[in-house]
Amino acid sequence: MIGEVVLKYVYAILNQACEKNKHRDIEIMQGISGEKEHAESVLLWVRKLSKYPSLELQSAAVLHDIDRIVTPGVGGGFEGDRNSKAYEEHKKAHAKRSADYVCPLLLEKGILPVFVDRVGFLIMHHDDTGIEIENHDDRDLDILVASDSLAFFTSISPRLYAVEGEKRTKDKIRFMINKMPQFARNLLRQQQLENKTFEHMKNEVLAEFR
Repeated sequence: MIGEVVLKYVYAILNQACEKNKHRDIEIMQGISGEKEHAESVLLWVRKLSKYPSLELQSAAVLHDIDRIVTPGVGGGFEGDRNSKAYEEHKKAHAKRSADYVCPLLLEKGILPVFVDRVGFLIMHHDDTGIEIENHDDRDLDILVASDSLAFFTSISPRLYAVEGEKRTKDKIRFMINKMPQFARNLLRQQQLENKTFEHMKNEVLAEFR
């Protein structure tokens, strides 16, 4: 019952952010509906990859990218080189803005600070580099990162490809695979994507990480 109440609060934060920013839908690459779809997809992957996912992990899955809704054009829309240090810094700033937005709202709901701090940690580090994530040695973070990356191929990559083309989409795939824990890369190798273009790009990039 406690879990249901907390997740109700979590979804309320997401839905309120979507409603408040619906007039800016055109500024968000995949639109507000696409962002909600991605959040749901990440949560589904979390529940596939973890038999008993913590409530903090599930909450982070739903809210990890809320920055792209509340600050469109800042949280997303990077136009530079996705293989650069600048892109790494852009992604870290995005993750921090998501955590900074979410945590005060959870505290306002009366949720314990220790819980909120844990959710904030997971959101804050979900776009770290692969080495940084490995150094955290945190199973929940590994699951969140894996779920975010696996969900990317179905809930984000088609729209990204349509807007930005093959080269920049492949660079984004490279970033997502680089941060994935090894178990998730192995799982991705086994996944057969319905879209043959993305399947080919996925396999090309995966070959770089053997």
